[in-house]
Amino acid sequence: MSTLVVEVSGMTCDHCVGSVSGAVGALGGVESVDVDLDPTGRSTVRVTHSGGDLLADVAQAVATEGYTLEAVTENS
Repeated sequence: MSTLVVEVSGMTCDHCVGSVSGAVGALGGVESVDVDLDPTGRSTVRVTHSGGDLLADVAQAVATEGYTLEAVTENS
């Protein structure tokens, strides 16, 4: 298992969390998604996955929901 940690800006409410969680969770290879909502607008999304490069897919899913990917950390 690997964990991809991304910081996302623009998320401000539980609806935002649900949108991003659903979009990222629907990606192939994703085992779980955990979103820590930060009231300042910069939130952390942790994606546990079975391996492979999901960054481009996660970035697209986040952008499709209307938010911006700010920073990325990959933990294998």
